[in-house]
Amino acid sequence: MNHDSRIVALSFSALLMLLSSMFYPFLSFSSSGITQTITLPDAARILFNHDSELLGFFIDLSIIALPMSLLLILIPLHLGVLKTLPEGIARRLLKFTLALEPWIMSEIFLIGVLVSMVKIMSLADISFGTSFWAYVGFVILYIAALVHLNRPRLWAQIKPVKILEGAQHAKRAIDENIKACHVCHQLCTSHICQRCHTKTHVRKPHSVQKAAAWLITSVVCYIPANILPIMHTTSLGDETPSTLIGGVITLWNGGSYPIAAIIFLASVVVPLAKAFVLIFLCIMVSRPANSHTKSYTRIYQLTEFIGKWSMIDVFVVAILVALIQLGNLMSVTPGLGIVFFTVMVICQMMAAHAFDPRLLWDSPKNKTSETKE
Repeated sequence: MNHDSRIVALSFSALLMLLSSMFYPFLSFSSSGITQTITLPDAARILFNHDSELLGFFIDLSIIALPMSLLLILIPLHLGVLKTLPEGIARRLLKFTLALEPWIMSEIFLIGVLVSMVKIMSLADISFGTSFWAYVGFVILYIAALVHLNRPRLWAQIKPVKILEGAQHAKRAIDENIKACHVCHQLCTSHICQRCHTKTHVRKPHSVQKAAAWLITSVVCYIPANILPIMHTTSLGDETPSTLIGGVITLWNGGSYPIAAIIFLASVVVPLAKAFVLIFLCIMVSRPANSHTKSYTRIYQLTEFIGKWSMIDVFVVAILVALIQLGNLMSVTPGLGIVFFTVMVICQMMAAHAFDPRLLWDSPKNKTSETKE
C-alpha cells in the first residue's frame, strides 16, 4: 500500500467511526433507579440548554465538526484533487486544511471522558455505550492518519519546492534576507511566497508584542477561572459549587491520586508554567544568543505542544453536565469559571503561536528588524 492509499484508508475508516459514534448511546449514568443516557452530540447540546453557548459551540467544533471536516478534505487531497483544481483554489483548500489541526482536540476529550468517569464512579453505576468505543476507534485511526500525513508532499502537488541559488556561502539565512514561509515552509527572498502566496517575513512582525498581549489576556482570565466555580453540583436539592482547586482536593481526598495529579498538572501547573516560560522567552529575546539558546528553543516547542492539554478540565465539566441530569436528586450545571478557563487556554495557545523562537538566536541588531516589518 502506497502513502496516499494508506492516508485515504485511515481517514475513511476514522470518518466512519466518527459518524458511528454520533448515533448510538455514548455513556449511561444510573443512580437510585434513575438512568440517564447521552449521545456524543448531547455533550454540546445540553450546554446550550444551560445558557453556555460559547462552551457548547467550542465542544461541538473541537470534537466533531473540525475533525470531520479535516477527514472529509484529507481523502480527496490524497486522491490527487490538488492537481486538478485551479492553483488558487488548491492553495486556499490546503491552507484551510492544515490550519484545522491545532484546534482538533478529540484525544483530549477522550481523556476527559475517562477522568470524569473516575470522578463519579463512586456515586453511581457507569456504563460505556457503543458510541464510546466507536469514538475510541476514531481517535486511534485519526492519530494514525496524522502520523502518516506528509505536508511537504501535499504542497509539492501544487508547486514543487524551489531551490534558491547563490546563497550557499551565507552564514545565516537572515544575512541574505532569505525567508521561510510559515505556511508551506518554502524558502524565498520575495515578500510573497511563490508557492502558497502568503506574505513572508524574515521574522514574524511584532512577535513579542502579540505574544505579550495574548499572554496578558490569559493571565487576566486565569484569575476568575480559579476563583469562580467551574460547575455547580445539586444533590437532594442542596447545591454545592466547585472550583478547579476544589475538584482536585475532592479527588485527592477520595483516593483518586493519579487522576487528581493529572487534573492538577493540566489545569493548574501547565497554565502557570506556560505563562512563566513565555514571559521568560520574551525577556530572553532582548539578550544575545548563548549556549542555552538551543534549550530555550526546545522548551518553547514543548510549551507549544502541551498547551491544549489544559482543556481536559473543560471536557470533564462538559461530560458531567451532559451526563448528570437527574433533577433534584442529582444534577450538574456549568459555572462561569469554566468559560474563563476555556478563554484562558485559547489565549495561551495564541500567545505560543504568535511568538517566534528564531528571535532567540538573533543578534541584538537583527532583533530590531522585528519591529520594523
